[in-house]
Amino acid sequence: MNNVFIVLFVSLSYLVNAQFSPGVGSAGSNAIYKDSTLFKYWASGCKATIGWLNIADKNLGKPSIGDEQSTLGKAGTNGVLSLGDAGEAILTFDYPISNGDGPDFAVFENGFNNTFLELAFVEVSSDGVHFVRFPSVSLLDTLVQLDNNAAMDASRLNNLAGKYKANFGTPFDLEELKDSVGLNLKAITHVKIVDVVGSINPMFGSRDAKNNLINDPYPTPYPSAGFDLDAVGVIHSEALGLEEANIQVSIFPNPSTGVFTINAPGEKRVEVYSIKRENVFQQNFLDATKVDLTNFPKGMYFMVVNGVGRKIVVE
Repeated sequence: MNNVFIVLFVSLSYLVNAQFSPGVGSAGSNAIYKDSTLFKYWASGCKATIGWLNIADKNLGKPSIGDEQSTLGKAGTNGVLSLGDAGEAILTFDYPISNGDGPDFAVFENGFNNTFLELAFVEVSSDGVHFVRFPSVSLLDTLVQLDNNAAMDASRLNNLAGKYKANFGTPFDLEELKDSVGLNLKAITHVKIVDVVGSINPMFGSRDAKNNLINDPYPTPYPSAGFDLDAVGVIHSEALGLEEANIQVSIFPNPSTGVFTINAPGEKRVEVYSIKRENVFQQNFLDATKVDLTNFPKGMYFMVVNGVGRKIVVE
């Protein structure tokens, strides 16, 4: 009996005292500034489903700040897209994200300080259909509903986007998902951001991976309701094992019905890969180049010309 009590006490103590990365400016914070040289490129496509100003009163309508274009490119450059309660956005990229040492990408929100934090779940996919969510943890108190005066502690949050203020990204490490079925960690093509509904009312509130309600500012019935998605920056990408080179390569038209013209100097080695990283075409060309993929299934591919990778679309 005593042993059971000790185990229970230790377990509860861990839950109370467990600490994660603290806010921006505190020792040990893993927040990444937008200008960090870690970032190789940024999201280039977005498809969003906007949520509600207040999920408990849908008659209030939906937020109106930003659009899908606001999420593209570098953080702090194109504004933000407010997702609203339970809204979501799926980001795509010119090259797949891959699992490297440490964090592989980071999500940016536009919080104005270290304590008023609007949160979101993060999921990834290798095909745009099957998504796997990072295991989130919230150890914030749920006895009192947080509101516009929220004073939140980032060190009580893990694997939730938005735990850092504007211009500082929350990093995510694909290694945490290494045992996930149906996920190719060498070729992550989609990142989904899902707004956390921070209500402590179990009828509406979101829960973390441990089934804890997540308490964040609620309700926020304003044009900027919910998670304000700024950008997603990529840190690791094998880019089919090839690095971008400082040579001029253009491929047009793109998208195309299947015939692509390649403009690049000199002899060219052309390879085409599917999004599953399978080599589906390769050929050497001496001068003017037209690659005919009209017999290929419609979709996205990666064309590599003399070591320079480009996303192409057959439509």
